[in-house]
Amino acid sequence: MGGRADYEERKRARIERYKRLSQKAKERSSQYMNSNANKTLSRIPLGQPILTDHYSARSHSRLIERANNNIRKSIEEDKKSEFYSDRAESAENSKVIYSDDPKAIEKLKEKLERLENQRLSIKAREHESWELQNIGATIRETKKRIERLKELENLKFEEVKFDGGKIIHNKEINRIQFLFDDIPNEATRKILKGHGFHWSRKEKAWQREFNKNCIRATHIIQEKIKELENQEGEEMG
Repeated sequence: MGGRADYEERKRARIERYKRLSQKAKERSSQYMNSNANKTLSRIPLGQPILTDHYSARSHSRLIERANNNIRKSIEEDKKSEFYSDRAESAENSKVIYSDDPKAIEKLKEKLERLENQRLSIKAREHESWELQNIGATIRETKKRIERLKELENLKFEEVKFDGGKIIHNKEINRIQFLFDDIPNEATRKILKGHGFHWSRKEKAWQREFNKNCIRATHIIQEKIKELENQEGEEMG
């Protein structure tokens, strides 16, 4: 079975993180709105002008400025809270089927069955030609995705050792990983980034999602790193 073994765990962690961020922003918004400056200002009669000749004029101006800043910050934090709350809800209710999901093929087959039933329903009633064309295109793409994922499950990648590290297929997280003994130089890092590999602090590896394109990129990177090493060797010699 393909996909990430920790897919559901990561999804749940992502949702909980968005919820925490939303709650923290909501708390900050409340703190700004209930600040001392705002409470003090609320005790001043509404519409009372600043008495410019009075000794309190400067402190009154500063109080208004602080209160206005707090209100602005409160609104900003409230917007952040709403943003993260929406992200959590979207992640929780998302119907998108990701290749990293170990149940992706199963879910795509269920989706295909629903689409086929919808197409039969469309054919059974009066319909516009574009309706059949659209659902037909979606059915074809869903079938292609199923075939690609089936092919991916049978795809093999053997560990490759090179001077200074190795390349592995980490099946647990569905990634091809470059593991270096030491930090690669800037030119090597540029090659990796240029072919879709990213540094994972957690995994201590340069990695990319496992698929046919990733394997092709891996071979290209190997050749480029060899060329780079040869070039550096010639310059030193």
